[in-house]
This record gives sequence, C-alpha cells and structure tokens, in this order.
Amino acid sequence: MTAKNLRFTTYPIDQDPDNHTYLEDLVNFYEAWKDYWQLWLRENLQGRALPRQAEQTVLQALHGPESRIPEIYRIFWRDLQESYHGIVHQMQEIQASTDYESGLLAVMPAAEALERQCFDEIVTFSKNMGEVDPLTGLLNRRRMEQDLAREQSLVDRGASAYIAMLDVDHFKKLNDQFGHVNGDRVLKELADRLRAQLRPYDGLYRYGGEEFFALFPGMKKNCALLAAQRLCQKIASEPFRLDQGQSVHVTISTGITTLLPQVPAKERVVIADAALYQAKHEGRDQARLLP
Repeated sequence: MTAKNLRFTTYPIDQDPDNHTYLEDLVNFYEAWKDYWQLWLRENLQGRALPRQAEQTVLQALHGPESRIPEIYRIFWRDLQESYHGIVHQMQEIQASTDYESGLLAVMPAAEALERQCFDEIVTFSKNMGEVDPLTGLLNRRRMEQDLAREQSLVDRGASAYIAMLDVDHFKKLNDQFGHVNGDRVLKELADRLRAQLRPYDGLYRYGGEEFFALFPGMKKNCALLAAQRLCQKIASEPFRLDQGQSVHVTISTGITTLLPQVPAKERVVIADAALYQAKHEGRDQARLLP
C-alpha cells in the first residue's frame, strides 16, 4: 500500500481569515499525525497497546475542522482523510499479525509519504501567506516565531527540544569577491543541503541575511550536538558552484541550546546566538553548545 497522491490546490493570494484558519488546521493535523505515528512505533516495539487518547487526538485534528474547511481546499482534505484511514487500517492489521517486521516495512513508506505530503501542502500554502522566504524556499522568521512558540508550549508540558543558530562564515567577503548573484546562489544551495540533513519534522528557517535557524523537537543533548556538527561538516564537504565555472569553499558556524520549561523561548534564542558567537570566536566552521 502507498499513500494516496494528494492533490494540491491553487491558492488565492489574499488575507481571508478562513485561509489562516485552514493553515492552522493543517499544521494541527500535521503535528498530531507525527505524534501519533511516533507513539505507535514506540508502543508496538514494546508490545503495548496504543492509548485511546492518542487516536482520539489525531481523529479530532482530522475530522474536527470539516465544517470550516473552505470549499477550494475540501478535495485535498478529503484525500488527506482517505490516506490517513487507509494507513491506520493497515496499522491495525499489523497489530493483529504475527509478522510485525514485514508489516512495518510495508506501512512505513505510506506513513512517511503522508507526513511529507502534508508538510509540502503547508509550505505551498504558506508561500501565499507571507511565511516562506522566496530565495531559499525555507520558512521565514515570522513562521519560525510561531513554530517556536508552539514547541515551547510542548516543552512546558515535559517535551524536549533544541534550537540552533547558523551563520555563513565570511559571507560579506564572498559577496564582495563574487557578487550578490553568486551570494544568492550559495544561500539557496546551502538551504537545500541543510534541509537534506534534517529529519522531516525538524524546522529550518531563514532567520535573516546569511543567518538560519533550526528547531529540533524531541532531541537530546548529545544528539543535538552531533546533528549541529553534521550540518557544519556537510556544508564544508564540497565546494559551491558559482557562475562561469567558478566554485567557492563555504563553511558555517552553529550555536545550539535547549528550550527550557517556563523560560521564554526568545531568551533561549539569545543563548543560541551566544553559542554561535563562541563558535565564531573559536575559529568558525564548528558547532558550540551552551546550556
């Protein structure tokens, strides 16, 4: 079984409040599905039944908004529902089967495809809501602040998350030497490389200029530091191609820290920025973590 190919809609560019509500409903289902899928994997591996509340939460996120979904988006939403229920039916068959491993291998592509298609719909829709950076295709600072606030609320209830500030080393020098057109090319390719290294549910945003911001939900300290180091290594691993056959070696510096319960997220962003400064001060092309 594969996930249904969900049909994307063509969005009107306006400030209709219904569009904002639809985006909120879409993000709510996306988050609920991710949580449900990860919980299902964990509980099944340990031989435990999934809590009823987990299923109720994702069903509410999927069916609760039905009456308020604008007409132009209803075809996509129905496709979303059909894909979800098909996957859940297969998950139930796996639970009743003695061949758990084969069943899991069969359902995983569909489950991951549903998550990716939902994410792509959010990005496509957001482009018309002023939440996507036009150069890199990443979500912008406005959307970052919204997602950060949502993640902070989860941390306040016991979840864990890390954040990272990333900055291109010597970017002004690159712009001066090769021109702004090539500078833009570097930023776009850099964003693509970073995105490819992250998990589907991590957040990556263009913070401003040559600065980027990453959000790592559910990540622990050691994994967060390794993830940040891997990003630095990936960017430095091969040159960036420029116009007229030229190329340039690019590195980034990264500062990371954790979100803390009941501590404003903006204060933790300041700490991540301080960790970034430390990485710059100690030689660049590296990641530093501050508690």
